[in-house]
Amino acid sequence: MIRPLSIAQDTRLFTQLVGGQKKASQEIQNLRNLGLEQKDLIIRTIAQNTDPSNPELVEAFSTMLKLLTEGKFSEAIHGIKEFLPNEAAMKEFSEGFGVMAKGWERPIFFPKKGNFKWLGFADKPQELTTKGLWEAAYGEEPGLIFGAVGNSNIKPEQVKGGCALTKKELSAQYEQSIQDFFAPIFKYFKELGVKSEDIGFAFAHSDCGVDKAARGVVEAHGLKGIATTPTEYTQYLRPLEGESSIITELPNAVIADFPYPTVLTRNVGQIEDYADVYSRLVGKDNPIGIFGGGEHAFVHDTREALIGRQGSEWVPVDIMKDKHGITIPATNEDGVVTNAARNILEKVNGSPYEKYRYAFNNYLPSSAVKEDIAQYDPQMAMTTIAHARLQKAGKIPQQ
Repeated sequence: MIRPLSIAQDTRLFTQLVGGQKKASQEIQNLRNLGLEQKDLIIRTIAQNTDPSNPELVEAFSTMLKLLTEGKFSEAIHGIKEFLPNEAAMKEFSEGFGVMAKGWERPIFFPKKGNFKWLGFADKPQELTTKGLWEAAYGEEPGLIFGAVGNSNIKPEQVKGGCALTKKELSAQYEQSIQDFFAPIFKYFKELGVKSEDIGFAFAHSDCGVDKAARGVVEAHGLKGIATTPTEYTQYLRPLEGESSIITELPNAVIADFPYPTVLTRNVGQIEDYADVYSRLVGKDNPIGIFGGGEHAFVHDTREALIGRQGSEWVPVDIMKDKHGITIPATNEDGVVTNAARNILEKVNGSPYEKYRYAFNNYLPSSAVKEDIAQYDPQMAMTTIAHARLQKAGKIPQQ
C-alpha cells in the first residue's frame, strides 16, 4: 500500500450512505423543482444577507434549506421573508410610477396611460381575492377571466429530432398559434351577443412567448387585461420607443409600454408569490390554457398554483405539435419537464377534454363557428368552460 492512500473500511458510513440513497435522491429532485430563476434568487439572498452575528437569521436560513430539501417550497420561502429587507420599491410621480430593484442598472417607469393602474406589491398574496383585484383595476370583476401559461420562447434544441427553424421563428409560430387558438372562441361569443368588456385576461409583463400572445389576444378583441409579474421579470417588458424624456426626474429610466393594471411581487419569494397572485387573478372555475411550457410552468404555475390553489379549470394544449407537427417531449433525459402540456396529457388517465363534450354538444347554441371549434378538442373544452362562466354571470343575452 502507498502510505498517503487510505484503504480503511468505514462500514457504518457505507451503510448510512446506501440506506439514505433514496432520501438523498428525492431531496435533490425537490431542489431541482425550484427552477433556475428561483435558485438564483435564493443563492443571491443567502450570499447578500448572511450575518453570523444574527442567530435568528442563521436559524431561519437553516430551516429554509431543510424545508426546501423536503419539497416544502412555500413554507420555506414564507418562513424567511420576515427576516429580510425589501429589495424593490416604487415611487409615484405626476406622470406615472417608477420601480427600482436591487441589482438593476436602470429604473422602470410606467406612464399613466391607457388603463394602467398601479395596484401595488403583493407582499401577502394569500390575502388577495379575484374579486378584490379586478375591482381595484376596473371597478368590477369580469364575468369570465382567461389565463394562459407556457413558454417564454421555443428553442430548436427542444424539438425532437432537431429543427431547421431558428428560436425567433419557432417562438413567432408559437405566439401566433396561441392568438389563433382564441380567435374563433371570441368570434363565437360575439355571435352570442357577449360584450368584450365582460371578459378579462390575466398575463405577465414579458414581451415574449405566452405573455406576448395573451396581450395580443386582449388587444385584438378589446378585453380587460391585467398583469402580475415577479419584479425580476419586469425588465423584459415592452419598452416605449422614443419616450426616454417622458420623466425628467428619471432621465435614464426604461419607459414601459404597458397600459394595463399591474401587480408586482418582490424579494426572495417573488416567483412563488407570482404564481399565487396569478392564480387569484384568474380565479375559481375560470379557464387556463397550458400552452406547452417548461419546468417552471409545470411545477409552479400549473401543478401548485393553478390547479392546487384557486381551483381554475385547466386545459392542456400541446399547440406546437397540434398545429405545426413539431414535437417537444414531455421531459428531457434528466426527467426535467420541457413540455408541461404534453407531460399532463401523458399522465392523465383518458382524455382531459372528454368531460366537456356533452355540455358542448347539448347546451351551447349551434353555429358554423361552433362546428369549427368542435374539430379541436382543447378549443372545445375551453369554449365550454367559458360559456358556463358567462352564463352563470348572466352575460349571455337570451337567444
